[in-house]
Amino acid sequence: MRKNLIMPAVLVAAVMLFWTSTALGQTPDTEEKAREAGIGESFDDWCERTKNPTDWLCWGADLRMREIFVANLLLDKEDRHFQRYRLRSWATVTPIKDLEFNIRLVYEPKHFCQPARQAQCRDAYYIDEWTMSEAIFDKMNVKWSNIMGMPLEIKFGRQDIILGNGWLVLDGTPLDGSRTIFFDAVRATLDLKDAKTKVDLIYINQHADSDRWIKPFCDKDFHNMEQDEQGVILYVTNKSLENTEISSYFIYKHDEREIGEEPGDIRAGNLAPWQAGTDADIYTLGARVAGTLNKNWNYRAEFANQFGNKNGDTLCTFGLNTLLEYHLRDKLKNSFRAGYEYLSGDDPDTGKNEQFDPLWGRWPQFSEMLAYTVALENRPGETTNLHRIGLGWTCHPAEKLQLKTDYHLLFADEKSSYRGRPYFDNDSCFRGQLLTSKLMYKFNKHISGHLVGEFFCPGDFYSDANNEFAAFMRYELVFTW
Repeated sequence: MRKNLIMPAVLVAAVMLFWTSTALGQTPDTEEKAREAGIGESFDDWCERTKNPTDWLCWGADLRMREIFVANLLLDKEDRHFQRYRLRSWATVTPIKDLEFNIRLVYEPKHFCQPARQAQCRDAYYIDEWTMSEAIFDKMNVKWSNIMGMPLEIKFGRQDIILGNGWLVLDGTPLDGSRTIFFDAVRATLDLKDAKTKVDLIYINQHADSDRWIKPFCDKDFHNMEQDEQGVILYVTNKSLENTEISSYFIYKHDEREIGEEPGDIRAGNLAPWQAGTDADIYTLGARVAGTLNKNWNYRAEFANQFGNKNGDTLCTFGLNTLLEYHLRDKLKNSFRAGYEYLSGDDPDTGKNEQFDPLWGRWPQFSEMLAYTVALENRPGETTNLHRIGLGWTCHPAEKLQLKTDYHLLFADEKSSYRGRPYFDNDSCFRGQLLTSKLMYKFNKHISGHLVGEFFCPGDFYSDANNEFAAFMRYELVFTW
């Protein structure tokens, strides 16, 4: 029988928090007195010294502990309650100037209290009392800078890649949540400082199975995505205009279905057919502009057009993402924002596929909860077929405290895109209303935490069978060495 744990590690966290913040996290006055008394160096000084023992070695570690409660995640009557404990350790070795080796190991087991059931995919349970208990290298690369005296840098191997705000390129491993976001890639960056231009050329080679290039410890046959993927990205950014950044890009992505091809991949209680991998060749042309109008106003806008083929259909899509911010520049650092996002949906009455593909942008861009809920229609994190109007407010009630709150009105672009599926009404395009809030506090440079709350009131886009009010709550503590 399952034990209903309420993050047992919180007790350990509380002890660590008290120890670090009081006994070791000294104020400047106490640090100076300690030195004068000959007691020794401060905790921060000791950390920096131990993390950088030589000129050619730097290392670190962090521990992130989360507990998540979700009511009606799939707009049904089933609640979810689980914990995640992510431990990472990394190192950078610089044997000679301009050459460095980077490595990072991550381990994040999850404990499920609810739902009290198991579901098996191939040989591994993906909803179990303990799951994801494998350790994987999510960084293992070599970086060579100033090649032959040129402003050229090449990074080869497993690495994180975020372009712009991560709208289309951020998460290369969407099925493991935020455990990792890595890409197996080669990235060449040419920095033309005189022209205020930076050019990135990237080749990506991802494999669905986590053991394709570097075998995990305690391998659980876990899949980081539903298909094997290859891609080429050309991303050019120019800052010649004052207070303005303009980027243009071309992205090619080739998918070969992996999940959905073998026995056991799709069955009742596991994956729905639309959650299988894809076979696709997707070409994306896009541009992004971001900047400041004056000391109070910031803005950004990005659009992309896609063509090619996906699962045998001709692809023709469009996406737009915009944001306008106003900063009061007052003592509480109040700021307000308004945004609009459009992701085209598929019209089932045409012979084409008009549904926008988020590429490597399958992460919680505006909602932690709905990143899971969209699995009713697509795959986890694959938000599309969307009109989103967002209004937000941010303030800093205290020096180390930040509060962010957003309200979203959500609509479907094509109300009948999912014709025949039991979760949708097909007579309305109103998805619903979403309220999100996040409270973040930084105790010191080693300890931080946050509280997240989200509430979703579904609209008539969803059928009566899946139209329950949903809520998401999470708290987190992060300890960084």
